[in-house]
Amino acid sequence: MKIFHVLFFCFLSGPAVLVKAKHNIWSAAEGVNGTLNCNLTLSGSTKFFCKEKCERAEDILIKTDGSTAQSGRFSIKYKDGSSGRGIVFLTFTHMIKSDSGLYRCAFGNSSPDSYYDFEVRVSNDLDKNIGLYHTEMKGENIKLVCSINAYGQRKFFCKNQCKNKGEILIDTTNNKAVSGRYSIEYTAGSMYGLYATITQLTKSDTGLYICGYGNPLSPDSYESEYVLVSDATTQSESVTAGVSTHGPDSSWLLVVRASLDGVLLMAVFLMLFYISKTRRNFGLNTRENDTNMELSVGYENFDPTSKHEESKSSRTKPTLHY
Repeated sequence: MKIFHVLFFCFLSGPAVLVKAKHNIWSAAEGVNGTLNCNLTLSGSTKFFCKEKCERAEDILIKTDGSTAQSGRFSIKYKDGSSGRGIVFLTFTHMIKSDSGLYRCAFGNSSPDSYYDFEVRVSNDLDKNIGLYHTEMKGENIKLVCSINAYGQRKFFCKNQCKNKGEILIDTTNNKAVSGRYSIEYTAGSMYGLYATITQLTKSDTGLYICGYGNPLSPDSYESEYVLVSDATTQSESVTAGVSTHGPDSSWLLVVRASLDGVLLMAVFLMLFYISKTRRNFGLNTRENDTNMELSVGYENFDPTSKHEESKSSRTKPTLHY
């Protein structure tokens, strides 16, 4: 059984830190097997693998204090990381369309404290020989992990298999290099060290990418990843990492929303005032017209040649009601 391994990453300095996470999407064809690596801050000995947010018992696929566990077509394997972090390998086997949806991997005790959410999409339109695609929307930027096991002076970034110089996007001995929309950067002390980035993605960027250390034609250490650029909308509005659904920039959104609510309330008030004033003016005009009509009818029925009417008219004058 062939398993396709894909490394994804998130940035969590601790379970009490608010983090705005990028929406990570992975796409696959029906029937493939794939593994995602979830690297998180340790916040307990219990590992969680859930569909959705682990809020309901039926959403928890696996919950264990052990290093390995399996439930049906899903399994996890735990490995110690560095600096208080841990890595959970989440494996899907024989993926089916109903596997599409949001997932959460997490550490915690009775409930997830340090977690990471991601989306999986399963379809019949993808190559079954490839496995999992790191999926991004057209026009977005994507960051790829290049190596987690080694360090070297020479760094490279390729599209396809790096079998010839035409497939080499960047080959440098510097810690940072840029070539058009492609870049590679080594950051000492970061989680993985070396990353490659593609900006302003287009549909033609779909394909295999390799980056790492050494000679690109015979690398010392590298990671490979298939990228799928899609113009489809995401299935959810947002996903989060950490312990909060609000990122550090959520306060200004609240201010904007409050301002819009204020404008809307003012508009409603002015509309009601206008309607009320219009109805009041209409009522006054209606009463005035009724009065004029009453006067007109009274005088039209008056016959000056009739003594009876003259006598009646002299006793009772028209009364005006305002």
